[in-house]
Amino acid sequence: MREFDLLRHIYTQNPTLPGRVTIPPGDDMGAVRLAGGGEVLVTVDQVADGVHFDLRTTPLEKIARKAITRNLSDVAAMAAAPVGAVVAACLPRGFSEADAEKLSDMMRQTAARYDCPLFGGDVSVWDHPMILTVTVLAEARGVDPILRRGAKVGDAVCVTGRLGGSLEDVNGYTHHLDFEPRLSLARRLASDPATRPNCMIDLSDGLARDLGHLCRAASVSAVIEADRLPISAGGEQASRRDGRPAWMHAVGDGEDYELCFTIDADRAARLPREINGVPVTVIGRVVAGGGAVVSLVKPGGETVDLVGLGWEHHGK
Repeated sequence: MREFDLLRHIYTQNPTLPGRVTIPPGDDMGAVRLAGGGEVLVTVDQVADGVHFDLRTTPLEKIARKAITRNLSDVAAMAAAPVGAVVAACLPRGFSEADAEKLSDMMRQTAARYDCPLFGGDVSVWDHPMILTVTVLAEARGVDPILRRGAKVGDAVCVTGRLGGSLEDVNGYTHHLDFEPRLSLARRLASDPATRPNCMIDLSDGLARDLGHLCRAASVSAVIEADRLPISAGGEQASRRDGRPAWMHAVGDGEDYELCFTIDADRAARLPREINGVPVTVIGRVVAGGGAVVSLVKPGGETVDLVGLGWEHHGK
């Protein structure tokens, strides 16, 4: 089983959903219209020991933090505002009561920091690695959600922050554990007609793969330029360590939790280079082609297809 094969099957069932589902599967959040009026956006994600962290070496406070912020990055991708969260925890047998309380407290504190109170959930104990599943509720609060579909030929492709090397420890900072979800930045972009993106996604599976999702949703392709990629210190460190080009880490490592969006070229020219201290960089353009091909132009002019780069869950 391949993750995206299953997701494509799920998306084919969208037409069978009732009309009150206003954003069906296929975006970073779903949404449903409430009977009394209004709309609630929902996202659910999980972190698992051995996949998203290593319980033997990762401090509990960082595990707790990532469980919450990973979901909040999805909220940012829709330019929504979080209103609350619940968590279902599967704890390994033998996990101490003190550690369970610490994990709970740290998750609650992290959620509160982003005005997203943790107000419920469930706990079970089993003979397997820890899994934390978090569901976050959000609302638009006057800013229409930005969907994945909407890219147009000629759009500029942009990213926030810096990319690559999310697993690297750089002076005590490990990006996939310590990142800041781009909540306020996303709402600032989306609320201003001069900077509102045409589509947006958060970069959890790597730029090459996630930009491909934007292209697939609009039946277009994209070209990015290697020398315009904003590469993180972690990406540079990873490149020195393994000898692979730094651009390869920037497009394929995953767990950047930055935003990738497309925007009309004339509006892209007016984008601020930095918002709330976070760089905003034009890295390429949307081109015609329904194959959702993401390619990269290397500094010497050679063009390479980025197919296969990025993260995908595989089963047997």
